[in-house]
Amino acid sequence: MKREPPVRLIFLLYEMNFDFLSIIQWGAIPIYIYVLYSIFLLCTLAQLCYYLVHFGRVVHFRSCPDGGRGGVQRPVSIVICAKNEQQSLKENLPLFLKQDYPTFEVVVVNDGSTDESEMLLYEIKQHHSNLQITTIEQDRKFAHDKKLAITVGIKAAGYDAILFAEPDCAPPSDKWLSAMSQAFGAEGEVVVSYCCNRRHGGVAGKIMRADSVFSALFSLHAAIKGKPYRSTIKNMGVSQALFFRNKGFASYTAYPQSEETLFLCRNANRKNTRVALTRDAILSSSQRLTFGQWFQQKCTYASLLGMGKRGKSHIRAEMLSRVLYFLCIALLIGVAVQRQLYLPLLAAVPLMLARFTVKLVVLGKAAKRLQEHGLTAWLLLYDIFSPILAAITSMAQPNLHKIKKIK
Repeated sequence: MKREPPVRLIFLLYEMNFDFLSIIQWGAIPIYIYVLYSIFLLCTLAQLCYYLVHFGRVVHFRSCPDGGRGGVQRPVSIVICAKNEQQSLKENLPLFLKQDYPTFEVVVVNDGSTDESEMLLYEIKQHHSNLQITTIEQDRKFAHDKKLAITVGIKAAGYDAILFAEPDCAPPSDKWLSAMSQAFGAEGEVVVSYCCNRRHGGVAGKIMRADSVFSALFSLHAAIKGKPYRSTIKNMGVSQALFFRNKGFASYTAYPQSEETLFLCRNANRKNTRVALTRDAILSSSQRLTFGQWFQQKCTYASLLGMGKRGKSHIRAEMLSRVLYFLCIALLIGVAVQRQLYLPLLAAVPLMLARFTVKLVVLGKAAKRLQEHGLTAWLLLYDIFSPILAAITSMAQPNLHKIKKIK
């Protein structure tokens, strides 16, 4: 049997693949099918752009120590606000105090604890001279929120560079402070990182962790671009000078909680913001939230996002493209079943496979990068059902329209 040359084989395959197109009655296909497929194509391209560019930028991000200025290690104050967190302090505080770093202190703000936290703190202080303790006494007449505890901790800090953590957080190693400080650099005023949760199991826990990864991909991408709009006090840092230069939380007294998010929206920018995403920079939390507590927190964040100008457009555009993407697939399946018109659905399959493959790879790498192990399958499911959760959240979020928007 005579073998065909490679060029001839390619030509034969081309003829085989495209000859059938000439017998299709293109004019008989309703115009709305063309419109539907065009929308599907645009939404698929938008989704690929988000996964490859936005999320991919977080996955492949490499922080430059000291912003490329020689890796100067600034003296650092670690501020931890604790209220009735005796057990968490006992487990995690020594890990912060034993960081391998030349000059640092740990400032613990005992925010009116009624357990044995204060006694425990002074016991630990006997073995660690770099532990500073500040106590806020309970006052039934004058209630206060966490803004006061954070402000007291920043005032008590002895160094300009301040990193925040929570009692339930644990550093991955004694190199955490060094990793965060390198990202901070000599001139940085804001550093943003991530805190994973090592205690959330079950279906509800997987949903919460998947949501945390998706939210982090958006917020960290914005921070890398120099426009951060969200972080968590569990693992971020600010300059003491920046905090007091902008009068602290004085402008945010009308807002509910999430002080760190509000502060970032107004004071972080391209010049003063750094991102730390190395393995040593990511804290892990043992906090256990009920699904109701998490949902309430998510509603608050969604409401605050609507008050600012950052992040909102990208999140809404991505969500809209995703909703339209799945809606178009459902309509194409309906057309195939009802009208026996299978060509549009078959033409959509390669794009669906491309999106699925990209999504699988990018989300898998993102979960690994953020130390959220064993979560890839849940991220794929969350990608489908999160629009429903977003719709419920938008209806249940607090009404803050009377409060002045964040500039």
